[in-house]
Amino acid sequence: MRRPQPGAGKPVFFDPSGNRWSRVLGTLVTVLIVLTVPLVWILPSATAPLWAVSQNGDPSYPRQLLAKDDVEDMPVVGDENGIFQRIELTVRQGRNVYLKDPFSNTIFRQATPDEARTIGDHPYVIDNWGVPDDKQLILTFDDGPDPRNTPALLDLLSKEKVPATFFNVGYEMSAFPELVQREVREGHMVGNHTLTHASFTNNPDVINREELIGNDHLIRGLTGYASRMFRLPEGNPQGNPVGVLEAQQLGYIHVDFDLDTEDWSYPPGVPVPTPELDGRGHVVLMHDGGGDRTATVHMLQDFITKAKAEGYTFTTLAPLLTPQELPQKITPNADDLTTVAVGASLTLVPDIVISWLFWFGIGSLTLMSVLYVILALISNGRQHRKRWEAIPEAQLPFVSVILPVFNEEAVVTKTLDALRASDYPAFEVVAVNDGSTDRTLAILREYARSWPQLRVVDQPNGGKSAASNNGIAHSRGEVIVTLDGDTIFEPQTIRMFARHFLDPSHKKPLGAVAGHVKVGNRHNIVTAWQALEYISGICVTRMAEGAVGAISIVPGACAAWRREALVRAGGYSHDTLAEDSDLTLTIQSLGYSIVQENKAVAWTEAPMTLKGLAKQRLRWTYGNIQALYKHRRMLFNPRYGVLGLVSMPYALISVLIPLVFMPMTFVVAGLILAQGQWAPIAIFAAFVAGAHLIISTVAVVMVRESPRHLLMVPLYRLIYEPLRAYVLYGSLVHAARGRMVGWYRPERTNSVAVPSAATQTVQAPAREKPRPGKPAVVPVLSTEASPARAVQGPPVSTG
Repeated sequence: MRRPQPGAGKPVFFDPSGNRWSRVLGTLVTVLIVLTVPLVWILPSATAPLWAVSQNGDPSYPRQLLAKDDVEDMPVVGDENGIFQRIELTVRQGRNVYLKDPFSNTIFRQATPDEARTIGDHPYVIDNWGVPDDKQLILTFDDGPDPRNTPALLDLLSKEKVPATFFNVGYEMSAFPELVQREVREGHMVGNHTLTHASFTNNPDVINREELIGNDHLIRGLTGYASRMFRLPEGNPQGNPVGVLEAQQLGYIHVDFDLDTEDWSYPPGVPVPTPELDGRGHVVLMHDGGGDRTATVHMLQDFITKAKAEGYTFTTLAPLLTPQELPQKITPNADDLTTVAVGASLTLVPDIVISWLFWFGIGSLTLMSVLYVILALISNGRQHRKRWEAIPEAQLPFVSVILPVFNEEAVVTKTLDALRASDYPAFEVVAVNDGSTDRTLAILREYARSWPQLRVVDQPNGGKSAASNNGIAHSRGEVIVTLDGDTIFEPQTIRMFARHFLDPSHKKPLGAVAGHVKVGNRHNIVTAWQALEYISGICVTRMAEGAVGAISIVPGACAAWRREALVRAGGYSHDTLAEDSDLTLTIQSLGYSIVQENKAVAWTEAPMTLKGLAKQRLRWTYGNIQALYKHRRMLFNPRYGVLGLVSMPYALISVLIPLVFMPMTFVVAGLILAQGQWAPIAIFAAFVAGAHLIISTVAVVMVRESPRHLLMVPLYRLIYEPLRAYVLYGSLVHAARGRMVGWYRPERTNSVAVPSAATQTVQAPAREKPRPGKPAVVPVLSTEASPARAVQGPPVSTG
C-alpha cells in the first residue's frame, strides 16, 4: 500500500481557493435582494390605509392624543346601550360642547347638558351609539372561522334562515378560506378581528395598523368583500381606547355587544345556558373559534327557537349603518391577492408541510422500525443457529491488529493488556505512534520488550487514516483487525472476527466484519445515553442491515478486514472525516460483502460531557455526509442492492429533511404549544418514544444487556434532538466554508470499566515466548522507515 503523501488527496467539500464562503454569502445576499425588492415595491401600497381619513393620519397620533388626559378617567357619553364606539374631541363654543371627529372636520353632534357636565374640561370622550330596535337580535361570532364549529353553525343558520355577523381572525381565514367565502356567499356580514387576535395596548403602532389593514386585505382578496366593521379581540373598548382610536383612524367602526353568552368560559362537554330575553334588541356575542364550540351550536338552536317563539327577528348590523358604512362588493386588487398569497405561505403551507412531515415521520418510523426489528431478529436467529466447525490452529488465518495511537499514554497500556489476553493463537499487533507529544511512544517501546507480538512504528503526525495505512503496510496478516487507542477488546474478539474469513457460506467474497462496540465508562447521563445509542444502533440497525447485505459503516474501533479488499480499496482514504464509513462503502462498491458479529466485543471510552459529545458527533456527521456524497453514484443504483436502493437513500433523507424543515417544525411546534394545543406533540413524542423503547428492548434482549439501559428512553430525545440540530447545521456550515475540519480527540480519562463477566483478566504475564509452530515476530522500531512488507495496491482515492 502506498503511503499517502501530504496534499495528495483533497477532502470532500474542501475548497482550496478559500473563496467558497464568500460566494455562498454572496448568493444568500442576492437571493435576499431578489425576495426583498418586490416586497419593498409593494409594501407601501399593501400597508396603506384602505379607508381614507382627511387629517391626523400619522400612526403616532392616537397615542399622542390619549396622552393629553387620563384615559382611565375618560368620560363615556351617548346611549348606554349603544353598540358602536368612537373617540371624539370636545369642542367648546360658549356654554355648548360639540363632539368632533379627530380625523376630519366633521361635528358628530352637540353634547346634551348632562353630557357637558360629565365631560367637564376633558379633551376627548368615548361615545356609544347605535341601538337595535326592540325584539331585534344581531348574532355575532368571534375568533373563526374554524372547521370544527363554523360549518355546523352555518348549517344551523341556513336551516333557520337567520343572518349573522362573523368577526374573523386573519390567521384562521388563511387556513380555511372556503369558510369565510361561504359566510359571505350565504349573506352573512363579515368583520375584522385582526390578523392574529392581537392586543393593541402593548403593540407598536405599525404592528397594530398591519393587524387591521392586513386582515382587511385578506377579507377583500378571499371574498371580494370590503367591510368597515371591527371588533377588538376580547372586547372592552373603554379599557382599550388605543385599539378603538387606531381602528377609527384607519376608517373602521368598532362593534361592541350587550349580551354575552360567555360560551368561551365553558369547557368542552359542558352545556352553555340559553340567554334570557327581555324584549329589547341585543347584539349577542358567541364564538365559532378558539376551541370546541359544540355546546354553542346546541345552545344556539334552543336560543333561536325560543326567540322566534317570543316574536324576535334576526338581522345583521345593516339596519344600524348608513349606506356609506355598509360592506360593499369589490374587485380584489394586487395588494389584496398578494396578502392572500403571503397569508397562505405563513399558515396553510406550513400546516400542510408539518402535517406531511408528521405523517411521513409516523409512517417512515413505523415502517423502518418494524422492518429493522424483524430483520435484526432474523439476523440474530441465523447467528445463533449457525454451527461453527472446529478449525485446526494451523489453518487459522494470521491476523494483524493495527493500533494507531496519538497521545494515548493514559490508556494504551490497558489496551495492550487486553490484546495480550486474547485467546487467538496467531496474531501480531502493529502499533503506529502518530507523532505523539506525550510518553505514548516510550510506553509502546517498553511494552514491546516484554511482548514479541507487538511491533512499534513511529511516524510524524499525519492523522488516523495515515497511521492506520502505515500500520497495514508494516503488517503481515491476511486479516487486518483495527481498533482505537482507548479500546478494550474482550479475549474472544479476534477469534470471533477471524472465523468469518474461513466461512464458505458467503455468496460474495467477505470484505469485512463489523464488531460490537460498547460504552465502557457509563458514569453519567451523557455516557448512559451513548450506551443505549450504541446498543440499539449496533444490535438492531446494523444487524438488520447485515441481514440484507446493506451495512453502511464498519466501525474502525472494532473491525476486521480482508487484506485483499483493503488493497483494492486503497486503504483508508483522507477524503472524509468518517474514514471507516468511506472504506466500508468503497469495499462494497468493489463487490465484497460485510457481516456483523455481536460476539466480537470492544469497550470504548465515550465523551463524558455534552460539549465533548457534540464535537465528536459533529465530526461523525460531517464525515458521514462526506462519505455519502463521495459515493453518491451508489445511491438508487440497483447494482448495490438494498444498500443502494434503501439504506443510503434513507440516510440521505435523514439528513435532508431535518436540514430543510427542522426550523419550521420547531417554530410550528412552539406556536402549537403557545396555543395550548399540546396533544399532537405529546402523541408524536409518545409514539417516537414507544418505537424507540421497542427497538431498545429488542437490542437489550439480543445481547443480554442490563434492562437498566431502558431507563434512558424517556430522556433520549431531549439529548438527541438538540444534538441533531447542532451537528446537521454545523456540517452544513463546514461544507459551505470549504475549510479543513480538525480531528476531534476527546480527553482520555482511563475510565473504561469492562464487566468481569465479559472478559478474563487483562493482566499479561511478565514475559511471553513465541508459541511453537507460530512465526516468531520481532519488534520493529522505526522512524519513517520503509515498510517491511509493503502491500501493493492502487493509490489512496482522492474522491
